[in-house]
Amino acid sequence: MTDLRQLRKRKDRGTSTKSTPQLSNASDIPLSIPTREAGKHKTLLDIVAERQSELQGGQPFTPPSDRDLKPAIVTTTINRDGTLSVPEDSPPEENLIGPVGEALFYTITLTMLHFTLDVLVHQQYRQEIGWNMIVQRTAITFPILGVLVYIFHPRAAAIWAQVMFLGLSVAAGCYVIYSSNVESYFAVMKRAPPLGTLWVWSVIEMRLEVALLSVVAVLGYFWWGGYSIF
Repeated sequence: MTDLRQLRKRKDRGTSTKSTPQLSNASDIPLSIPTREAGKHKTLLDIVAERQSELQGGQPFTPPSDRDLKPAIVTTTINRDGTLSVPEDSPPEENLIGPVGEALFYTITLTMLHFTLDVLVHQQYRQEIGWNMIVQRTAITFPILGVLVYIFHPRAAAIWAQVMFLGLSVAAGCYVIYSSNVESYFAVMKRAPPLGTLWVWSVIEMRLEVALLSVVAVLGYFWWGGYSIF
């Protein structure tokens, strides 16, 4: 009985020794080949490959729509009354300063022109420049030009407005030529600045072909009258 127990102990001891070997140093550690199977989580290389394919395919940027690719061209039609008609599907025209701001811009520019012409006329006839009188005349001209520009500038495209500006341009230009050649220097100093300002403004408001017609008419009057510039 005792011998049977000793045999069982030896057998169990031998089995445990084989299943769990004793490791005394690093060389006793068993080596194995790692598995090449892909894990559950994406590696950094996988994420970079996905992003690269999205960029090459046009993502993640939003593709432009057909409306964005079309050029911003607005077709307008001039009616008989001079107004402009715009199609309903065209984008609205942006007016940043409005009619009042636009009229103010034109008025300031024309007032500066009036002031400059007034000074140049005094210099031409070698007269002493009275700055107080020039500033006073400029201050009186400013509101008058403002009212005229505010009323007629938005309607400048109308046919009747073009005819009016054509007549104003020819009349002002011809009278400036006549006054500078016939009348006294005092009359020229008094009338040349406002007439010159109206002449320039009327040319600005006219279409190109109408403006050229007015210039030809003034030059024709200059040639017909035999006037000189100096």
